[in-house]
Amino acid sequence: MSFLSSQSLLPDYVVINDPLAENTDVLRIPTELVQFPLDEATRTVIRHLEAKFDQTENCGGLAAPQIGYSKRIIILAVEDDEELKKYRPDLSDTLPKSIWINPSYSPLSSDKTLDWEACFSVDNLSARIPRYTHISYEAWTPEGEKVSGTAKGYLARLIQHEIDHVDGKLFIDLVPEEEWVTWDEMRKMRDNP
Repeated sequence: MSFLSSQSLLPDYVVINDPLAENTDVLRIPTELVQFPLDEATRTVIRHLEAKFDQTENCGGLAAPQIGYSKRIIILAVEDDEELKKYRPDLSDTLPKSIWINPSYSPLSSDKTLDWEACFSVDNLSARIPRYTHISYEAWTPEGEKVSGTAKGYLARLIQHEIDHVDGKLFIDLVPEEEWVTWDEMRKMRDNP
């Protein structure tokens, strides 16, 4: 459910490699913990984040810094989708659309999986990123209820990617620049292994 009546009210994505983008520092500074009960400014961030997520195609997750807010809030969803499984064969765990506040994770083993990542905050770049294969996580809902659990495969990757955002990190920070490729190059490599 989206709380905004007009998509024109939504902030643009902050894109680190767009020379015209403003406020790119928000992508590089770790966010502070959100305090409960939530104030109206934080509720507005949640409404904007959910509406942006809902309007964006092929969006598994989004973090508040990606739309210009230095808040420790993410939104994510993973469905059991046959089309997605073509590109994410490790998709096993699912999650209904969830808004998480002050999320964190811990690896449950040292095992890592290498797979492609891209990001709305990094225009036209992709890379194969190592991520922990199996993690535990915890967060709080906007209502202040604690959520915790474990995730593996693609869901674990998505959680790590979004939590990196609220920690001031981007996927391109995790591998050398010579390993970055364009989206077209990634598609060719992914589709013709």
